[in-house]
Amino acid sequence: MSTPLRWIPNAISLARISLVPMVIASIAEERYQMGVSLFFIAGFSDGIDGWLARRFNWRSELGAILDPIADKLLLIGTFGVLAWIGLVPAWFAFLVIARDLLIMGGAITYHFLYGDLEGRPSNVSKLNTVLLLLYVVSVLLLQTGLIALPGDWAVWATQSLMWALLATMAISTAGYVIEWVRRAKEHSA
Repeated sequence: MSTPLRWIPNAISLARISLVPMVIASIAEERYQMGVSLFFIAGFSDGIDGWLARRFNWRSELGAILDPIADKLLLIGTFGVLAWIGLVPAWFAFLVIARDLLIMGGAITYHFLYGDLEGRPSNVSKLNTVLLLLYVVSVLLLQTGLIALPGDWAVWATQSLMWALLATMAISTAGYVIEWVRRAKEHSA
């Protein structure tokens, strides 16, 4: 039996997509409190729509497309603007964005060559997402002045997060590539 509330996760994903330009504009205009608030809402909404879809079986083909698009737009847009205004190293933003584009491109290529790519993100990939969100929130909160760390602690904390991110990015990206190659070989056999 279908419920009339099945549209809610998709509406949340669409709302997250609509927040992306506001997050980017807030950060670009150095309105960091607004930027971090909107980014937090967008990040939190990602968990809510996924939970609703799983909990009530409100999954849909549209949701399977909208949710990752919303996530990628938020992260790519945010890291792009943070690098543009100099709050994160450009090389780091490039790696974050390149990883997301590689994963999206790989999934799309797999879909067109072999069909639907079903699967769940690995635990390392989930950790990577949490660290990405934490990193962005930390960078923005430090800019607001709401959090002040003594001495070089702010630099140490953000750089530690950055290095942890680099490690989880490398491991999870390798995991995706290995899994796609394995599945492609199975299809070819």
